[in-house]
Amino acid sequence: MAGLFANLGKVTITSYATDKSLNAKQSKNFLFTLYLGILQTSMKKIVYILILLAGFSSIISAQEKADPKSIPLAQYEMPKTIPVEMAEFFVGEWEGQGEFSSGKKIEADVSFTMELDNQRLLYRHTDRLPNKYKALGTWGYNRETNKFVMIVQDNFGGSRLFESEGWQNGKIVFLKNVPVTATAYPERFTFETKAPNLFKMTYEASRDGKNWKLGDYINFKRKLLK
Repeated sequence: MAGLFANLGKVTITSYATDKSLNAKQSKNFLFTLYLGILQTSMKKIVYILILLAGFSSIISAQEKADPKSIPLAQYEMPKTIPVEMAEFFVGEWEGQGEFSSGKKIEADVSFTMELDNQRLLYRHTDRLPNKYKALGTWGYNRETNKFVMIVQDNFGGSRLFESEGWQNGKIVFLKNVPVTATAYPERFTFETKAPNLFKMTYEASRDGKNWKLGDYINFKRKLLK
């Protein structure tokens, strides 16, 4: 662009120098117009550069806000870790037996492992045949809401978010509190210790949004080390 205007200026000035028919007034007007054109071109370049710089500054600022690493350590609050007492109890492998609300028997294997620098407790559930339900759940604190949450995904394509008030007196209750619709309703999981190597898991649902009904329960015992 700069080369183009330079060449244009050379051609214009050359034409002016060789044109003897221009009088003094016309010459002044011609030189003023040429100067004004050069000035306007320079100003456009300056404005264009300022717009680019402003755009880059906005992008960098947005990236810094989105990246926790850019936040000074003094301002960045690390999320809460899994309660030690709860982690020490659940971590390991378990096997259990229970019943559905219909009285049908159910058996399952579950395991708990600490993940992500003790930020999450990974819960793996596998029903024994003839039942086919399998699920992965992550337990931990949500930094934005400060709620203890469980996110459950299963082999039927389900993905559910539960919230809890946390580990209290050897028990934790997870609630999916949603309005009742044709495809959604409140659900509740309760994990409660019964002895040093025993806990009970209870699943309940409220299809009318008022009354809770048992889905199933399983009593788990810790597997013996082989």
